[in-house]
Amino acid sequence: MEYRELKAGIRDHLNNAAEDFFVVGYFLRRISEDALFAEDGYDSVWEFAKGEYGLSASSASRFMAINARFSVDGGEHMAEKYVGMGVSKLQEMLGLPDEELERVTRETTVREIRAMKAAKRERGQLSFYGVPRTVRPEGSLLATPGCGDGGHACFDCARPCGIRQEERHCMTATMGNPFPCTQMGEEKRLAIGAGLFSEECQHLHPELAPVREGDQEPEPCCLGCAYKTCASRCDVARRGDEDGRGREREKLQREAEARRSEPSQGDIKAFCDWAGIKAADNVTADGLKGRYKNSGGGGPRGTGLRDYAGSARGMRINHKREITWAQLARRIKEVQEAEALEAAFAKRSEDARKKVHDLIRRQEEERRAEAEKAEGETGTRELREGRELEIIDVDFKEAREPETADDPEDYTLADVRERLRKCEEDLKAYREVGGMPDRVMRKQKMLVDALRLLAEKKAFDEMEEERWNGA
Repeated sequence: MEYRELKAGIRDHLNNAAEDFFVVGYFLRRISEDALFAEDGYDSVWEFAKGEYGLSASSASRFMAINARFSVDGGEHMAEKYVGMGVSKLQEMLGLPDEELERVTRETTVREIRAMKAAKRERGQLSFYGVPRTVRPEGSLLATPGCGDGGHACFDCARPCGIRQEERHCMTATMGNPFPCTQMGEEKRLAIGAGLFSEECQHLHPELAPVREGDQEPEPCCLGCAYKTCASRCDVARRGDEDGRGREREKLQREAEARRSEPSQGDIKAFCDWAGIKAADNVTADGLKGRYKNSGGGGPRGTGLRDYAGSARGMRINHKREITWAQLARRIKEVQEAEALEAAFAKRSEDARKKVHDLIRRQEEERRAEAEKAEGETGTRELREGRELEIIDVDFKEAREPETADDPEDYTLADVRERLRKCEEDLKAYREVGGMPDRVMRKQKMLVDALRLLAEKKAFDEMEEERWNGA
């Protein structure tokens, strides 16, 4: 049958006669054995039974055990001798050994089956060790249940026993708050024997279980069993399975988080711009946490802040790896320092620009004065019409007077470097020739220094622009 047919069959038989629970048990066993419940996102057949049909784990386990014990070759058909007995009677019969089952007929009532089980318990049988149960006199202060006149205590014994007085303590129980192992009862053992993994069960086959140090007695426990889908798996082990799955999910989440990239400097700056954090603001981890730990969203289009989300641990920006509040405060301070440095450099560059502007203006005025003086002294047409002088405008562009002097174009780093190269060559030539006036040498040197500073500023601006755009 396909998984969908098995699910539909469970629902149909749950809505019909009580005997159909036998078939429900078969379908549940098939789904459990092949782990088909995972197709609907369930972690176990118990979650599947509860989520799909409202069946508790104990009911689902009971239906599966009834089918396994009273079916023909473990299939969906009940053995002929048990047909018509009903689910209540079959449930009580799980607690009977095979020799007692031979005495049960369709006419046997549930009360009679319970009486058979009680009589079996009352018959004085020997324990696993071949000794009778320990009997204390009335009023005795010694109350430890066991056998062999106190030689063996039930609370640490895992052997199969027909006269057990008290269940063995769970392996996870503390001595101050003990609770029994749910797998030790005789009925439970019979149910385990009807399950899918009976041949590998430590409770039925103690030789498969680990042993205690000292007395070398077996210590079977579901916590150490590899069969996670066993219908008889105890609640403690199931909770451990759920905890293990939770830890695995947390591990996968941590690994996915570790694969994320660190937020770039551009991401941090986008957050600062959106949050209105200025270069002079005092930013602390506690302050950021108090303000943003429960916030999330994104900045307006064009801000560069696509997403941010705060938590008790830290902040995630633009879907990158989450960083702690202390790390975020440190990264913001780095942005503030970079902005302060950029502002200081911009101020120095602006001062240098003004100086260059004044120098060029004075140089131009002096050249005009010299040209006018020369024209007055010689009176020649060549000097009157004048040779078009090469003039450098305030933005270091070669210009013709007067067409572009009042309308300078923008200039690039390459323009500044080219002008610097020419001025350096002129300065070098002046020095090699010798005899140049100090005034001319000083002006040329000032022009070279100013151009170097401006080239440095332009290079810094372009580098910063590339860095922010790339981030």
